[in-house]
Amino acid sequence: MEIFLPILYTLLFILLIYKLRFFAIEGFSKRSLIIVFLLKIAAGVFMYMIYTYYYTDRNTADIFKYFDDSKVMYDALWKHPLDSVKMLTGIGNDSPYFDVYYKQMNNWYRVFESNIYNDSHTIIRFNAFIRLFSFGYFNVHTVFMCFLSFTGLVALYKFFVVYMRDKKKELFFAVFLIPSVLFWGSGVLKEAILLFGMGVMLFNLGAMLSGSLKIKSIVWFLLSMLLLVYTKYYIFIIFIPLLISFVWCWFTSEKLSWLKYTGVVVICFFTAINIHLLFPGYNILEILSQKQQDFIGLAKEMHSGSLLTNTMLQPTFTDMIKHVPEAFYNTLVRPYIFESNSFMILFAAAENLLLLAIILFCILFIGKKPAHQSVVYFSLFFFVGTFILTGLTTPVVGAMVRYKVPALPFMMILFFMIYNKEKMLQKLPFLHKFLL
Repeated sequence: MEIFLPILYTLLFILLIYKLRFFAIEGFSKRSLIIVFLLKIAAGVFMYMIYTYYYTDRNTADIFKYFDDSKVMYDALWKHPLDSVKMLTGIGNDSPYFDVYYKQMNNWYRVFESNIYNDSHTIIRFNAFIRLFSFGYFNVHTVFMCFLSFTGLVALYKFFVVYMRDKKKELFFAVFLIPSVLFWGSGVLKEAILLFGMGVMLFNLGAMLSGSLKIKSIVWFLLSMLLLVYTKYYIFIIFIPLLISFVWCWFTSEKLSWLKYTGVVVICFFTAINIHLLFPGYNILEILSQKQQDFIGLAKEMHSGSLLTNTMLQPTFTDMIKHVPEAFYNTLVRPYIFESNSFMILFAAAENLLLLAIILFCILFIGKKPAHQSVVYFSLFFFVGTFILTGLTTPVVGAMVRYKVPALPFMMILFFMIYNKEKMLQKLPFLHKFLL
């Protein structure tokens, strides 16, 4: 059953990909998408093997620790079904009564609790739900996660292809084939849920703006935004000003897109860092500082070899701004190839070299101002904002390479949109067979 069930669900999802119209994308066949889906499953199984046979501490491996905690919630279904339903939905579960379950879990409570929702609850609940279909076999969860993130990536491709019809192969690489996105987006991790939420949100936003204002699109848009809030709230916060700016440009014009985006981002930024004046429990600067300190403390406790700094981030505006350039730089280029002390870090360093080389090529062949300025600035602000926030709060390379995953497709889409394809092919004609 341990092998049979994952294969069975894989075949079921392949059938859905083949049959459902949603999975028909411009420029590529269903066979291509099925190959990508199988690559994701292979990556997910590879991750399972790494954390089973190489990094063997199950209590510190994110793919296992939330899965193990979910068993407590799932087991309650057979003894106290109402308790299980309340824990699964989060409705009526915030009372001391439920501590009998939560204290059996190792990751339900954080070391430092705050007013911000603990997103570990989302992945624990997701695993508890999938246990209804997996009977506790881990790689069934891998297959479900792969299908979920794959669906989100298909939605992301369909949103952007409208603006990149002459660069479909580049877009396909940016969305599906970036190594980190392929790897970390295929495990039993929050990143898979995040990719699903991001893709579905943007796809349905595009559908609503293009005139297809159907109830289905509105519902999926709102549900996906809610999913982002409960999976990675800071990603949702970064999206807010960009969604406002995108809609503003859509209903007005592409003219001065840079000014519209910059203005909205600046207003939202200063609103966010002063929100504690209205809601005292939500001091954004203190939250970011505490998150960074938690990472440093955990890294020291585990004797991590990839800690970038011991300097504590102070919860002040000036200190945050001072660290922004370093935060962005570290997220963009670290780890260096010569500081790789493990297979995983070496993998990330090699990917950095690949992506930086592609970016350099795009800059060398940069073209005239792209037609779809709003989409360019949307991608720019999301990628830069996510990189800065990741660099500020995550001073551990091993975590940083994973947390920047949601921004990587946007980073590559940005540079693919601004490069002059015709100019590159004239100078480098051997690329015809890859890009045409």
